[in-house]
Amino acid sequence: MTALRTGHRRRYAFAFTLPLLALVVAPAAAAAQDEDPALTRWVVEGEFTSVLSQGNSESFTAGLGAVLRRQWDRDGLRFEAGAIRTESSRITRQAFGTIDDFRVDVTSDSEKTAESLFARGRYDRTITDRFFAYGALDWLRNTFAGIDNRFLIALGGGNTWLDRENMRFKTNYAATYTIQRDVVERPDAETEFPGARLGWEYWNQATESTAFESTLIVDLNLGDIDDVRYDFINSLTVNISDKLALKPSLQMLWRGLPSLTQVPLFELDGTETGESVQTELDNLDTFFRLALVLTL
Repeated sequence: MTALRTGHRRRYAFAFTLPLLALVVAPAAAAAQDEDPALTRWVVEGEFTSVLSQGNSESFTAGLGAVLRRQWDRDGLRFEAGAIRTESSRITRQAFGTIDDFRVDVTSDSEKTAESLFARGRYDRTITDRFFAYGALDWLRNTFAGIDNRFLIALGGGNTWLDRENMRFKTNYAATYTIQRDVVERPDAETEFPGARLGWEYWNQATESTAFESTLIVDLNLGDIDDVRYDFINSLTVNISDKLALKPSLQMLWRGLPSLTQVPLFELDGTETGESVQTELDNLDTFFRLALVLTL
């Protein structure tokens, strides 16, 4: 068993090495060219989201995100990472004493009710004015959606349909390979499988201070046509200053073959049986964020 696990690790490391080398070597070669320093500078964007409610109900949501990107004449490099976590408290009140003379004890039990982490990198190479090639590496953990770890490698290309000063629209397509480990493994699902990716990227500078962005990613499992995933994000960036912006966004994650979860089993009269059963989680997860964005 140890030897088998070691073999898997080596195979995973080898699979991830090639696109990582492409992400590092190609931009380094392009950087050696004599280009406009203003064009090739690194741009860093940081996002912070926080929602706090207290009183008769208590909850706290915190989100952090970062984007590191650089654009050369024909090459682009982008890294993203983010996390979101929500804790909710259940407040219980109990009265002790008599009708006319009593005291009230209040207890609060906190628990984590949502958590999602992701990291991804992408390298783009412009071939012609209308065509580009790209490689990407994604990682995701969302245990409340049943996903303990998901790694995905994508190699493909795309088309640039619009590239104006105030508007861009691109479509892309790629071959992918996915390695996924669920919190509760599905006996009928493969944990490693080849796939295909389709998507679009749309950006529109609606006004001088407001920009709209829409991104769609569709991932197909070529081994099981029911296992299709959608990642659809729409956001609006409103500039407060040259460095600061307000960014509301809506993300919808949908999966045709959702992960499983383990739930306790009760008798019809509510008596515990001491056993548990497996059931599917919801197909759709929705995230609405209101983030403060700092650009350096």
